[in-house]
Amino acid sequence: MVGYKRERVVNTAVLPARRGTKRRYSMRRYWLEILLIFAIALMLVFCFTAGAETIPTKNAVRAIIGEASNQGYHGMLAIACGIRNRGTLKGVYGLRAKHVDSQPKWVWTQARKAWLESEHNRIHDGYMWENITAFGKPSWYNDVREVYRYKDHVFFVEKEDN
Repeated sequence: MVGYKRERVVNTAVLPARRGTKRRYSMRRYWLEILLIFAIALMLVFCFTAGAETIPTKNAVRAIIGEASNQGYHGMLAIACGIRNRGTLKGVYGLRAKHVDSQPKWVWTQARKAWLESEHNRIHDGYMWENITAFGKPSWYNDVREVYRYKDHVFFVEKEDN
């Protein structure tokens, strides 16, 4: 018959017949391939859902000090919440700020306390912020809505499309 494909049975797995090959599929290999596909899918899910839990405390504290060392504890808590809501330190200037290294020990203690508290006490849901007083409105200002304001920092979230 033309176009008819035979099927072969190997350890109860039905696999298409292969011409010109002597390689045999076993149930073990079949299940290993299924397991590999499942593991890759699971890794992709975890990669895209990883958030603030993956930010090292040392880096988060440094970023908080760089952003809000002159804002007091409440300002540091607001920045810590913003970082947690963002889930990454990408785009956070404070991480690279040079003045961080010259801050006294009590500022570091406050920043660490703010970071730890922000895990359970989210005072806002903004994940973007700017010091509008010092730097003016950012280019993306029209695409966001304000959700929280403390001293110099204004926190935003993206506007929802209607």
